[in-house]
Amino acid sequence: MRYKATVAYDGSAFVGFQSQTNGLGIQEVIEKALRLMTQTEIKIHSAGRTDKGVHAIGQVFHFDSEIDLPGDIWVRGVNDRLPLDIRVKKVIQVSHDFHARHSAKSKVYRYVIAKKPETPFTKNYEVYIRNLDIEPMREALPLLIGTHDFRGFCQLVPGKPTIKTIFDATLKETKKHYIFTFHGNSFLKYMVRSMMGTLIQIGLHRKPVSIITDILETKDRHLAGKTAEARGLFLVKINY
Repeated sequence: MRYKATVAYDGSAFVGFQSQTNGLGIQEVIEKALRLMTQTEIKIHSAGRTDKGVHAIGQVFHFDSEIDLPGDIWVRGVNDRLPLDIRVKKVIQVSHDFHARHSAKSKVYRYVIAKKPETPFTKNYEVYIRNLDIEPMREALPLLIGTHDFRGFCQLVPGKPTIKTIFDATLKETKKHYIFTFHGNSFLKYMVRSMMGTLIQIGLHRKPVSIITDILETKDRHLAGKTAEARGLFLVKINY
């Protein structure tokens, strides 16, 4: 049987989703919980990596098991063996040709900027930038929409195509936050954080609005702003 699982996590204490040698990855913790629950080795395959410190509301992974159980039993059994900063939200049985990464059609990310300085209770989930002018950022945001070569907004990974499509990029203002949302077919390493770092530089009047177009045209990474901090970033949803 193949199962599709949706998981939420606070990435603060982990080196990212993928198992790594330099620290604890979320994948490793989930696989251990599955092993404790089933007494079998189960490898999970995620829809994509998230970086160290990045959070998820709707990350997806799949796994295969000969054990036939209803989804709610999987959810309860795994969550009982997971730390509270990782919660499996849903498990459903899917066809054998489903793949968490290859079957994904698009992804949604959110970046949260606070209007007031962080507190000990919010510091892991938002970023405060002093003297930020949101208006030029609002003006620059639509320039990212469309199909472009995002080489200038990522850390290059050999063999990974850098042409991506951003379907939508929006800014929502609440009483306490500016929430940036990006919906794209897929994203490159550090891409959202690099786009946000550049938008932040625009909001600080250190770069012009037109720098977005310049980076997309020249593909020059040096023109982009410093990569924004991971703690403000959330993987919201994977669409299939």
